[in-house]
Formats: sequence, structure tokens, C-alpha cells
Amino acid sequence: MYAPKQFREKRPEVLVSAIRSIQFGAVVAPSANDLEAVHLPMVVQEGPEGFVLEGHVAVGNLFWKIAAGGAAGLAIFQGPQAYVHPGWYETKKATGKAVPTWNYVAVHVRGRLSIERDPTWLRNHVAQLTSVNEAGRAEPWAVSDAPDDYIKAMLKTIVGIRLEIGAMEGVWKMIQHHPAANRLGVIAGLSAEDNSGAQAVAAIMETESADGG
Repeated sequence: MYAPKQFREKRPEVLVSAIRSIQFGAVVAPSANDLEAVHLPMVVQEGPEGFVLEGHVAVGNLFWKIAAGGAAGLAIFQGPQAYVHPGWYETKKATGKAVPTWNYVAVHVRGRLSIERDPTWLRNHVAQLTSVNEAGRAEPWAVSDAPDDYIKAMLKTIVGIRLEIGAMEGVWKMIQHHPAANRLGVIAGLSAEDNSGAQAVAAIMETESADGG
């Protein structure tokens, strides 16, 4: 992962928090003659030996057979991202020396893949994933809301995917290397965009500015 020093994020608590917020990622692994990727929501578990990413795929998705062989895996989580218009820079007005760029958050996780087919594990995994995303709803759905025989049948159609986390790294590219006036101009510009991603990037930049970043 290309990560210049000023954008690099290595703190585990920040990276794990971002993964929990983003949830949906791509997991890439080598197959016999190529690379294979799967896109899925994942949850982070912390155990005695470190962090683990847990997700699931359909039985028909042959990615689980690659995972079952203990292949190395790379999970990629992309957070908020937005185009940065050079006209928002104060220095552009003064010198004209400005070009567009892109602000973004990304997390890479490397480790060893494995699978889970135990029905109890799968039920607990689905219940946790559901609980996180149903929290705060007026009428939250729970696994227990569905008939037990139906849930048992559905669990037979999925395979759990686990990635034992060996290393994590992230990039928070928020033009930290620019002067404060440029950053404030970009925050104002992104905040005014009719785009939730741009507004999310502006919020991150505001937080970093408040923290002295």
C-alpha cells in the first residue's frame, strides 16, 4: 500500500474503528492461476491471539474453497472519498499553482484465510452482523424473528470466512501537507457539495483540524 508518511495510519484502534464503520470490503486471494476477489460485509473480533475478520459467502461462491486451503488474503476497506477542486485552495488564488487531487480513507488488512461451517458459529455470526445493522431502528429485526427451521435451512447455504489479521495499515489522505488556509477552503467546498461522500470527507478534515492534525 502506497502510504506517504503524512497520510499513513498505523494505530490499531483507529484502523479497527474504521473497519467497523465501513463494514463492507473486498477480500482478495490467489487461486491456482489468477487472483480471486469477493465483496462482503465483515465484523472484527478480538481474541487472545489478536484481531480476526469474519464474514460469509454463499455455498455457490467458490471463493470459500480458496479460503479453506489457508491462502493468504488481503481485505480492502474503502471509506469516504471525494474529488478536491483546486479552486478551493487559497494558494491557487495567490499563485495559480494548484491541481486537483482526491481525498480518501482506505484500510488494508493482510492475513491467513480459513472457513467455518459449524451451524452454531454461523448463527452467532449472522446474529452479530444483523444486530449491529438493526440497532436504532424502530422495529429491529433479529434472527430469532424467523422460524427456526427456516434459519437452519438458510445457514446451510452459506460458508463462514475468517481472516486472521497479521498486519493492518491505512491511508487517511486529507491534504495534511497543505497550509491551514487551503484545508479550510477544501472543508468549506466539500461541505457545500450535494454529495454524502464529500461531506463525510469534510467532517474527517474538520476533526483532524480540531485535533491539530
